[in-house]
Amino acid sequence: KIMNAFNFIFLLTCYPIVFLLYFFLRNARSHNGWCFGVSLTKEWKKDPEIDKVDVEYRKNLKNTMIVFGIAPFLTLFIKHMSISFSYWMIWVLAVCFLPMYWYAKANKQIRVLKDKRGWNAENKVSYTDLKIAALPRRVKFVTFLPCMVISVLAIVLSYLLFEDAGYAAYRICVWCFGLCTFLFFVAAICTDKLKVSVICEDTDTNMNYARAKKKVWKNFWLICAWMNTVFTAAIPVAMYFGTGGMAWIIWGSGAYCIAIMAMAFWLMYKVFAINNAYESKRTLGDVYDDDRFWYWGMVYYNPKDPRFMVENRMGTGTSVNMAKTSGKVMYIIAALSILIIPVMCIWMIMLDFTPISTEIKDDTIVCTHLSVEYEIPLEEITEYTVIEELPEMTKVRGNSMDHVCSGTFEIYREGMFEAFFNPQNDLFIKIITENGTYYISGADDVSTQQLIKEIAIYI
Repeated sequence: KIMNAFNFIFLLTCYPIVFLLYFFLRNARSHNGWCFGVSLTKEWKKDPEIDKVDVEYRKNLKNTMIVFGIAPFLTLFIKHMSISFSYWMIWVLAVCFLPMYWYAKANKQIRVLKDKRGWNAENKVSYTDLKIAALPRRVKFVTFLPCMVISVLAIVLSYLLFEDAGYAAYRICVWCFGLCTFLFFVAAICTDKLKVSVICEDTDTNMNYARAKKKVWKNFWLICAWMNTVFTAAIPVAMYFGTGGMAWIIWGSGAYCIAIMAMAFWLMYKVFAINNAYESKRTLGDVYDDDRFWYWGMVYYNPKDPRFMVENRMGTGTSVNMAKTSGKVMYIIAALSILIIPVMCIWMIMLDFTPISTEIKDDTIVCTHLSVEYEIPLEEITEYTVIEELPEMTKVRGNSMDHVCSGTFEIYREGMFEAFFNPQNDLFIKIITENGTYYISGADDVSTQQLIKEIAIYI
C-alpha cells in the first residue's frame, strides 16, 4: 500500500512535466520573434532550410517525450521504495534536460544557416518605446498583502499551538511554504519590471502588448500566492488532527503541485496566445541581447548588459544574465542542487538495503543503522511489552522505508514515541523508560526473540 501511494503521488506530481515541457518546447520555431533562440526576420524564417530543421526538431522532441511518457510506468514493477525514488529522480532530471539537446541542436543549425546566408550582415538596432517605460506597475503590494499576512499568522500559529519538539517537521513545512508566498511576490515584482519588447512603430500597439503580458504575469503570481497561502494555512489544521496530519500534508502537497502545474499550463497558453495575436503586427526586431550572448539559445551571458534578468528566448518567463555575480551564484546553486539528487538517491538506497542491528552491549540496548541511532540503558526500562501487530502510526520525522522505520512517530491518542524496527517483522517490543517510549525490533524475528530473552533476564 505504501509503495502504491508513493508511486501514485509521484505520478500525479511529476508526470505532468512531460506535457508541460512538450507544450513549452514545441513552438520554438516562432516564439516572440525568435526562431530556436536566434533572431530572424519574417523573410528569413521562410527559408526552406528552416522548415527542415523544424520538422527534424519536432520529430525528435515528440519521440523523446513518448519514451519519457512510457518510462514512469516501469515503477509499478519496482518493489523497493528507495529504488523507485531514485528512478523517479533520474527520470525527472532526464526529462528536464535531454529534450533541451534537440533545442540546442536546432539553435546551432539555425545559427550556422544564418552565417551561411550572410544574415548577420544587417545592422542591429535596439528599440525603446518611452511610453511603455512610463506604464504604471501592475503589481501592487496591497494585492499581495493579505496572502503574506495569512502566511505569517500560519507560521505563528504553528509555534503557539505545537511547541513540542516532535512537531519540528510540521513547523518547517509551514515555514518553507510561508516563505514561498513572499517569494511569489518578489517574482511578481521582477517580472513586472522586466522590459517588454517593442514590436512595431505604433505606440498604442506596443502599450497594449505590454499591458496584456504584464497582466497575465501579475495574475499568475497572484493566484499562485493565494494557492500557496491556502496550503500554508492548512498545514496547522493538519497538525491539529495528529495521526493523519503528515498524510494530509503529503497528499495536499501533491494536489498543490498539480495546481501549480495547471497554472503553468495556463500561463504558457496565455503568453503564446498574446504573442500569436500580435505576431502579424510585429515589424521590428529588438535584438539588444544579440545571438552571440546566448549559448544554445538558453543561457544568457553579456557583461555589457546592466540587466540581471532578461526575457527568455525559449518558452515563457525570464532568464538571468550569467555575466552578473548574482547570476553566477544562481547557476552554481542550481548545479549543486542537481548534484545533490544522485547523492540523496545513493543515501536512500543505503538506508533501505542496510539491515538494522539491535543488540545489548554493556547493559544498554544499542540500535544501529549506518550509525548508532539509539542507546537505551536497561536500568531505565520501567516496562516492556511484546507486540505482534503494530498499531496505526504516522511518521513525524525520520525514515519510513521497506525494511526500516526509525525516528519519531505518533500514535493517535497515545502520543509520540521513538521507532527503530523492521516493518516486515511479526514481532516487536514496546519499551517504556523514564525518558520516553520506544518501539523496536531486530533485523528479523529471530534476532527480536533473542533480544526479548536478554531483556527478560535483566529485568
